[in-house]
Amino acid sequence: MGGRGGSSGVAIPRIKNPACIPSNAITEDEFLGLRGVGDISSGYTLDKLRGNRVLKTQRGQDRFDKEVLKANYEYSQKRASAIAEYRSLVSTGKIRDKTPLEKRITKANGHPDNPSTQAARRMLKKQGIDWKTGKKI
Repeated sequence: MGGRGGSSGVAIPRIKNPACIPSNAITEDEFLGLRGVGDISSGYTLDKLRGNRVLKTQRGQDRFDKEVLKANYEYSQKRASAIAEYRSLVSTGKIRDKTPLEKRITKANGHPDNPSTQAARRMLKKQGIDWKTGKKI
């Protein structure tokens, strides 16, 4: 799934795309997901507040707030770095963004019960494109 690129030592991500879409075609969201920063926020507080955890003292609350701010800052820095890396790889031509048609084909290859997958399949059918192969019908 991840290959090494050139002498720079930067791992160029490759994903398994459906319907003969090249493996170097990857959206920013897919790239961020591969780097572990796909969500807009870190979810740090979700993990910490499970089970209705109650902070009994103001000092405990202040310490927790400080931890949350630190975790959010570190996550946002990691996410910004991954976005910059994606844009750099795109600008050098090592990877490319998917075309709108490739995005629809990818979505159409999702779980058949998912409404967005069904919609993508209908759109491709109206365009005369087989969602399994990506070729004209």
